[in-house]
Amino acid sequence: MDLETYRIIRRNLSSPKDFEKFPLPNYVLSSILNQKIVESVIRKFRRYDPETVARIWREKGKLNVRLPPVLRLKVLMRGLGFSKGEISNLLKHPKEAGDLEDLVWDAVTRDFIYSPLAVRFQHLKGRLGEKIIEDYLMGLDVDFKTEKELKTRKTPDFLLKDCIEFIGFKVRWIESKFMFGDFRTHSFYWRRQYYHYFKDFGKGVVVYWPWHLDTPFSLSGDLDMKVHFKFGRLKREKFLKVVDDVIDRFAKGEKIEVKGNRRLLTFLKGLGFDIVLN
Repeated sequence: MDLETYRIIRRNLSSPKDFEKFPLPNYVLSSILNQKIVESVIRKFRRYDPETVARIWREKGKLNVRLPPVLRLKVLMRGLGFSKGEISNLLKHPKEAGDLEDLVWDAVTRDFIYSPLAVRFQHLKGRLGEKIIEDYLMGLDVDFKTEKELKTRKTPDFLLKDCIEFIGFKVRWIESKFMFGDFRTHSFYWRRQYYHYFKDFGKGVVVYWPWHLDTPFSLSGDLDMKVHFKFGRLKREKFLKVVDDVIDRFAKGEKIEVKGNRRLLTFLKGLGFDIVLN
């Protein structure tokens, strides 16, 4: 993707509802939106004092915190005296939240970045990308070691025994990232990881599965993330189970068919799924 197209897309994305503006897979648009939101969170999060947020909520019933739903709720719950463990448990089991049950349900069914299911899905996508590369290398009969096998710090996902030809270059290592490869992301991981790989092992390649800006030494993937969707009533108590089932089916490579409301549709789009209406 060229830089100007990326800038236009990023500037005009504020929610999954904006995905319809661009003829691109949702997993690409979702990645760009998610990274935009995460960068905003990093700038804003420290502004909020939990005790002050809790006091205003008690006095006025208002939660004036401009953060994604789950993070907004976490700030409030910290101010109310909940521990990290308690907060984590209540986000997974909203029925146990007492007076905060409605707030918890609202947060975990809206937040496609920081809800427990969204976090689980992000880890799953990371493992999926690595599995695709591993199968590809094994198909080529290439000798390699994975990061887990190397058991040392600052090693790539795949270290090759010998260099192989890749996009016109001889490369010794491959790194898999399930995120859009923009300048901020690439620069961050260059300082944190890629530079050390290059210094220790020579040239390598980074695979940004949800596409990347036009730069050398990076590739994009192509994934089938379709959900066949039919509108129907969906109780909130079943929402998390449906999303969990979608994630499991995606991991197994199975066809995904669901019935649900518009909130579920928006949540799945936010995760990066392309919606096919039935």
